[in-house]
Amino acid sequence: MGYTRGVGEADKRFFTLDEANGEVTRLRDLFTAVMQLRGQLKALYQRLDAAGHPPREEDLQDGEEDSEPPPAEIQRDLARFRGLVEALREQIEAIQETGCVIKDIEVGLVDWPALHQGREVLLCWKYGEAEVSFWHELDTGFAGRRPVSELDE
Repeated sequence: MGYTRGVGEADKRFFTLDEANGEVTRLRDLFTAVMQLRGQLKALYQRLDAAGHPPREEDLQDGEEDSEPPPAEIQRDLARFRGLVEALREQIEAIQETGCVIKDIEVGLVDWPALHQGREVLLCWKYGEAEVSFWHELDTGFAGRRPVSELDE
């Protein structure tokens, strides 16, 4: 683990492969919850949309209604939708607290800043992988993933 300071840049944390791998079990659990919440949100959204009441941004806040309130069943579904959105936000915050950068929430793709031969690279993990087995350059992304065996630890 190292810290460097660039011009005008706050302390930036760089992760070792062992540190990133130390977060995989937690991330696996968090992304499992994210996938479940997203599935529930999608199904509930479709049900509300089919009933003519798709959730809007203003429906996600607790507040006064301008117009006539929807039927009780729709109100319950909207309240459940709000709760699921809040639970999803909490899971995403917990993922970010691990120090990784979320690249794709839908597939569970994250990166950690790391140093290799004095330059910044990204350790890369995708939900479903047993451990962090890949890295890539800052400008190549997922398509440029290479095996971590190439890195000097």
